[in-house]
Amino acid sequence: MQLKNIAKIQSGHLSRRKIEPREEGTHFLLQARDVDGHLLAYRTDAMLRFDPDMSSGDWVLKIDDILFMARGARNFSILLEKIPEPALAAACFFIVRVMQNEVLPGYLCWFLNQAPVRHYLTRHSGRGVHMPVVKRSALEKIDVPIPPLEIQRKIEELTRLMGQEQALLFKLTKKKRELITEACLRAVKKSSDRELRR
Repeated sequence: MQLKNIAKIQSGHLSRRKIEPREEGTHFLLQARDVDGHLLAYRTDAMLRFDPDMSSGDWVLKIDDILFMARGARNFSILLEKIPEPALAAACFFIVRVMQNEVLPGYLCWFLNQAPVRHYLTRHSGRGVHMPVVKRSALEKIDVPIPPLEIQRKIEELTRLMGQEQALLFKLTKKKRELITEACLRAVKKSSDRELRR
C-alpha cells in the first residue's frame, strides 16, 4: 500500500522571516540540530522557543507523529514519543501522521528507515540548491507492506529495545573515552612534573 493511503504528509514550518528565539515564545521548534540521525533519537531540552507566523498548513506536532528528514545525503525517520506543547517541526522535515488503524506508527517509522526505502529514495530524490532533497510526491509513493498488527507490535518493541541498547552503548563509549583521556592527561602531567623537578 502506498504511504499516501496510510498517512497524511505535511511539510514542516517554513518561516517567512528570520526566526528569533524568545524565552516566552508561544511555540517550540524541533530543528535538525535536535535530532541524531545515527541513534534515530531526538532531544527536547534545547528546543528553541519562538513566536511563529502560523499558516493554515502548519501542523502542531503530536505524539506518534513521524518526522522524516527530507534534506541532506542521509534521510531517516524518528517517532515522536514525547514533545513539549505546542511544537512545530522545521522545514527540513516532513511530518507523517498515520491515519489507518491497521498500521502502527512505530512500525511505519521502522520501515521508513529500512534499505528498500533508502534505495527507492536514492533513485527518486531531486536536488536542492546545495543538497539532495526528497520530494513529497516521491515520499507519498513509497510502497509499505502491512503485516498483521501482532507482527507490527513485535517490530515496534524490538526497535524500542534496540534504541535503548544503542543509547546505553553510546553513553558507555563516551564514558570510556573520558576515562581514557583523563588517564592520559594525568600521565602527561606526571611526566611533565618529573621533568620540572630535574
